[in-house]
Amino acid sequence: MEGCGKLVVVTMVVVVLALVADGQKVCGMNKEGFQACQPSVSTVNPNPPPPSAPCCLALNDADLKCLCFFKSSKWMSDYGVDFNRAKDLPVKCNLGKSFAC
Repeated sequence: MEGCGKLVVVTMVVVVLALVADGQKVCGMNKEGFQACQPSVSTVNPNPPPPSAPCCLALNDADLKCLCFFKSSKWMSDYGVDFNRAKDLPVKCNLGKSFAC
């Protein structure tokens, strides 16, 4: 049964990535929104820059709780995203408190 659960998660990630690549919104954010926030959540940079105005604008319309689905997904590490940094973006954008998963 464990293999079936992993297959479901992998399938969901593939579907999400396909939707984002196709211009669809995922958790209220489109590909451009994710790209605008990527420098601020990068695992590569030990001192990432603050979120840009386009990133904050994208977060304003995002369903942040929805992003919790990806917290432990391979997608985060594959794209070099530090989930804890991502979780702190709403505060850095003055959009309110950080969301909890």
